[in-house]
Amino acid sequence: MTASLTILASGSSGNTALVDCEGERWLIDLGLEPKELDARLEDAGVSWSQIRGVLITHRHSDHWRPKTLSRCWTSRVPVHCHRDHAAALRLKCPDFRDIEQSRLFRPFVGERLIPLSKNWRCRPFRVRHDGGATFGFRFEETGDNEVTRPLSVAATTPRAFAYVADLGCWDQTVADRLLDIDLLALEFNHDPELLRNSNRPPWLVHRILGDEGHLSNAQAAELVSETLKRGTSKRLQQLVLLHISHECNSSEIAAASARAALGKSGSDANVFAAEQHQRSPTFVVGEAMHDEKTGRLVQASLF
Repeated sequence: MTASLTILASGSSGNTALVDCEGERWLIDLGLEPKELDARLEDAGVSWSQIRGVLITHRHSDHWRPKTLSRCWTSRVPVHCHRDHAAALRLKCPDFRDIEQSRLFRPFVGERLIPLSKNWRCRPFRVRHDGGATFGFRFEETGDNEVTRPLSVAATTPRAFAYVADLGCWDQTVADRLLDIDLLALEFNHDPELLRNSNRPPWLVHRILGDEGHLSNAQAAELVSETLKRGTSKRLQQLVLLHISHECNSSEIAAASARAALGKSGSDANVFAAEQHQRSPTFVVGEAMHDEKTGRLVQASLF
């Protein structure tokens, strides 16, 4: 009952991730053009023909591309997203009407679990972001066919992991969805001081710092600390940093914030900074990836 996560691209120029649950492959977002997505998938040993479904976080253009969405129609791949996304997708991608008419459009219904494979389910949950209805995803191993059971945070819960890419703030409801997981992929977008001193216009700085913008390193680190403090187990083995700003942050700065939060919580989880132009390693849920010499996860080249 294995599951894995591979970040194919992460950043303001495009976001896409590959989830593999027992050999059933799913994509989170379609933020790359078809040719580039095909290349990243091939590099990960996967072809588009193996994709069983797509999960869309929100309607911002760095999370879906019209031509890539059209591939879902030509390949008959179901698209799971919120009903509020449909108008934007329909406006820029004429093929989305065919997706709807052929019943390949599968709208989220609250936090109802989405079956991914025999033993894995996806739970979408709302986060605050200025892209309209925006979602993070918790992936849960169930071991049964029940797809409507309530969220469990018991120490005996099966393996789980989560992906949360765009949010301006968090509350206890969001923290609840991240409790007792083995792998967390979370936005560490910016350093506020670097953002304020950047050449970005004031309105953009204000937007990013707002409650519906993007998480700073400190905000993300606080969320990690909260989930570890409230969790009933110290299961977290891998923390993947998403959506790192190339202008107002760095992998080193973000990773330092993440490791400080983990250290204060007594966690020795690995930290990996995802990149825009290079896919990540494949993270197997429940297994740590260590360098033979240092004992830490090997980082891809920084950007």
